[in-house]
Amino acid sequence: MNSPELEIEWISLENASDITGASLAIIQDTIRKYQGNPLALRCQSIDGEMYVDKKQIINLFPASASAVEKEKIPGTLFRWFDDLRRAYETSMNTMFKRVEQVKDQHKLDVETQYKLHIKMLEKKHQQQLKQFAVHYKQMMVQNKQAMQKLEQDTEFYQQQITAQQATIAKLNSRYDAVILALKEKEQLGEKDITPSQVALEQAQQHMPESDIQQVEKAPEQESTDTPLPTAHETHVTIEKTASSNKNQDIEKILNQAFAARNDKDVNLAAELFTQAAYLGNEKAMGALGRCYCIGEGVEKSLEQGLAWLHLAAEFNFEPAQIKINQAKSKTPEALEKAIQLADALAIQIKLKQSEQNELSR
Repeated sequence: MNSPELEIEWISLENASDITGASLAIIQDTIRKYQGNPLALRCQSIDGEMYVDKKQIINLFPASASAVEKEKIPGTLFRWFDDLRRAYETSMNTMFKRVEQVKDQHKLDVETQYKLHIKMLEKKHQQQLKQFAVHYKQMMVQNKQAMQKLEQDTEFYQQQITAQQATIAKLNSRYDAVILALKEKEQLGEKDITPSQVALEQAQQHMPESDIQQVEKAPEQESTDTPLPTAHETHVTIEKTASSNKNQDIEKILNQAFAARNDKDVNLAAELFTQAAYLGNEKAMGALGRCYCIGEGVEKSLEQGLAWLHLAAEFNFEPAQIKINQAKSKTPEALEKAIQLADALAIQIKLKQSEQNELSR
C-alpha cells in the first residue's frame, strides 16, 4: 500500500495560479488562512520557494472546464471573500476595541492626573492661606505695637506741651509781677527800680531752676522796697479799684457790648467785653469767659474762659460762681490751669487800671 505523501503532487505558487486562475496574492492569503490545517491545504517550502498540494488547491480553486466545476468557482470565491470580510471586520472590531480601551485608559489617566493636580493646588492654597494668616497676625502685632508707641509718644508730647504751657504761664506771671513792681516804684518816684528781695522770692516760685540761680547772683536790695502783692491781694485790689471805677464809661462800653451781641456782631461784642473786663467789671469778665468757652467772637479756649469766670466769681458774680462749681467736678484739670492763668490776668488787670488812673489824673 502506497503512502499518502507519495500521492501528493507539489506545485509552485505560479503553477497554482495558472491552474486555478487566482492571483498570487489570493493564493498567499489562502495559504495563510489554512496554515496549520493540512486537511484543507498542505504546503511546504523547498529551497526558499513555497509549494502546495495540487489536488487541494484545485479543490479550493477548481479550474476544470466542465460546467459543473465552473459553477463551483464563484461559490468558492464568495466564501473566500466572505471569510476575508469577516476577518477584516473582526480585525477592525478588535482594533476599535483596542482604540476604545486606549481611549478609556487615556481618559482615566487624564482624570487621575487632573484630580492629583487639583489636590496639589488645594494643598498649596491651604499652605498659602496659613502663611497669609501667620503674616497677618504678625502684621497686626506690629501695628498694635506701633500704635502703642504712637500713643506713648503722643502722651509724652502732650505732657511736654502742658509743661511748656505751665512754664510760659509762670514766666508771664513773673514778667507781669516785675512790670507791676517797676510801675509801683515809678509812681513812688524812686530811682532804684530793681525789684525787692520779697518780690524776687515770690517771682522765684514761678521760675525755672536756672533762672533762680541767675537771680540769686543779683545785688541785694534794701529791705525798704515795696513787696509784690500776692494773687489774693491783687484780686482784692482789683475789686476795690473796680468798685471805684464803675463810672459811666465802663457802663457805656458794657452796654455797647451787649447791644453788639444782640445784633449778632460777636467779634465787636468780644472786643468790648475784653475792654470792660480789663477795667475790672465782673459782668464783662463773666461774658468774656462765656465767649472763650463757646468760641464766640474769639478763638475757643476752655482754660481762658474758666480763668475769666474764676475772676468774675471772686467778685461774687453768681452766674460765674455756678460755672466754676460745675467745672470743679467736670473739668478739674482745666480749672487748675485756669486758676494759674487767672493770677496772670489779675496782674494785667491791675496794670490796666493803673494806666487808666494815670490817664484820669
